[in-house]
Amino acid sequence: MFANPLNRGIKGLSAPVTLARRGKADVVIRKTTGQVLVGRGTYGRQSWNGQTATVFGCTGFLGRYIVARLAREGTKVIVPYRGLEEYARHLRPTGDLGMVIPMEFDLRNSKQIEECVRYSDVVINLIGRNYETKNFSFDQVHIEGAQRIADVSREAGVSRLIHMSSINAKSNAHSQALVSKAFGEQRVREHFPGANIVRSATMYGYEDELLNNIGKFKHFYMTVNHAQQKLRPVCVSDVAHAIGIIRDNEDTVGQTFELYNPKEYSRKDIVELVQFLLHEKIWQVNVPPKLLRLAAQVANALPFHYTSHHEVDL
Repeated sequence: MFANPLNRGIKGLSAPVTLARRGKADVVIRKTTGQVLVGRGTYGRQSWNGQTATVFGCTGFLGRYIVARLAREGTKVIVPYRGLEEYARHLRPTGDLGMVIPMEFDLRNSKQIEECVRYSDVVINLIGRNYETKNFSFDQVHIEGAQRIADVSREAGVSRLIHMSSINAKSNAHSQALVSKAFGEQRVREHFPGANIVRSATMYGYEDELLNNIGKFKHFYMTVNHAQQKLRPVCVSDVAHAIGIIRDNEDTVGQTFELYNPKEYSRKDIVELVQFLLHEKIWQVNVPPKLLRLAAQVANALPFHYTSHHEVDL
């Protein structure tokens, strides 16, 4: 009698057990809370590195770059939005399925903010405006809103808070937008002592308002002081990269960072650069500051944003 070959070797047969080795890079220990975060799965987008981040202001210019960087590294990203969910829809493909989670919130509602940061170990606040609206003033956005996020994040046990500001933010600045940002930095420091303050210069990139506006209004580009304003523009992707390094390095807790171009340019230099790249003449119209402020105040009444008298002094 012959033995069934299908039964041969069945007894004692067991599936091989594969043990995944974890390295030091898979473990993150938060300095402020002592929280231990362990990565799961393979490296990169199709894994979870154990970290969860909430990015307020994610639908803005810098926000999409930071969300894309975090999601690409395997971080679970909470993207709070205001208004329609479509405003944050473009952020979902930056991460794997279920890794980019939109949540509706109101900056004046502490409970909704708490829901957004409840499971996060890192909170990044990018909320900021250069002009006021009928719904929010500068103080409500840059001071009260920043303080509310810092308070709720501290009470929720968040390990790291990164607050975005401006390199020109000073209490004696000419623009009320910069003054409110300076006071907002102080409030964040008081209510979340370990917070990082990132003070960035004017950013440029594919969707910026610096280079694109020059090209958009090339037939009538208004300037003040004969475009002699000094700028140190920095690439938006470099700012996102720097914030990623700050988040990963626990030795940076509580520090302030200023991000700017090592080379100084005048606005006239930048206009000439755009003119060279477009192979078209940029028609510059020099307007006295007082007259431009008056025109900007009239433009504030328009249903869409064109400019604001606060932006003249930036």
